[in-house]
Amino acid sequence: MHRRWSAVVTVACGALLAGAAWTALPADGAGQRAPARAPETAELDLLHTAGELLVQDCMRAQGFSYWPVPRVPHPDLRDFPYGVDDVDWARAHGFGRRIEQQLDQEAAAGPRARYQSGLSAERLEALGVALMGPDSKGLAVENPGGGTLSHSDRGCITTSWRELYGDVRLWFGASETVKQLGAVRTGRVGEDPAFRTALAGWSECVGRRGFPAAHPVRQRDEQLARTGPAAEAQDVPMATAQAECARSTGLADTAQDLHRRFSDMIRAEHRAAFDAMRRMQVAALPTARDVVARHSGS
Repeated sequence: MHRRWSAVVTVACGALLAGAAWTALPADGAGQRAPARAPETAELDLLHTAGELLVQDCMRAQGFSYWPVPRVPHPDLRDFPYGVDDVDWARAHGFGRRIEQQLDQEAAAGPRARYQSGLSAERLEALGVALMGPDSKGLAVENPGGGTLSHSDRGCITTSWRELYGDVRLWFGASETVKQLGAVRTGRVGEDPAFRTALAGWSECVGRRGFPAAHPVRQRDEQLARTGPAAEAQDVPMATAQAECARSTGLADTAQDLHRRFSDMIRAEHRAAFDAMRRMQVAALPTARDVVARHSGS
């Protein structure tokens, strides 16, 4: 998706989405501290809603309007890191082009877009500073995929973190690490020999179906880059072939087995980050409930 405001707000809620993608840790042996529990989906929804309301309060105090962004922008939006493998979803949505278009249209016609279009360049810049902070300094953590990730220790997003989680440096470091580890896991799955073997069978299968491709994710990205009625008419048959071949050749099962295996390995390698993030999330739930209740009664 390429909606400007949504991309900005993803910085605030990305850790919640990332946390939802990691299953619970197995129990430790005797004598070791029990791992932090993973928040349930409803709890992640609550934390996200509370964070968005806190951002809204902060922006209003600085003279700006802000519209909270939902944690899940569309009920049918799905992430397929190894290619589409849900046949029913593919038959209904292809590669999700129409969902993306709907979200883009709603964003362009929504109150946020109308509000921003009425601001002067100076005022729009001030809005960005109020939301994100004046610079990307103050908070930093090593990216497990390489380099350093940084964020301002000021601005309304950071203010919402501080009110919910307390220690913003610990929160940013732990949550951003977990978020970036999703890409690390996807990379490891893609490099595994078992995945490559299954991928070769998948490629042969889609080729026989009239949609030659070397990799399902590249096939999807290349298809979505094509525009016009002729291209869009191919979305559903191509995505359906991709999903059916992922099932029939074992690529889907292989990818999910590797996904679980590398999830366990990566959580063990980065246990401190996962535990810190999860403990802070669980500890923040009472505050989040209070924030949502306060706004519900206002």
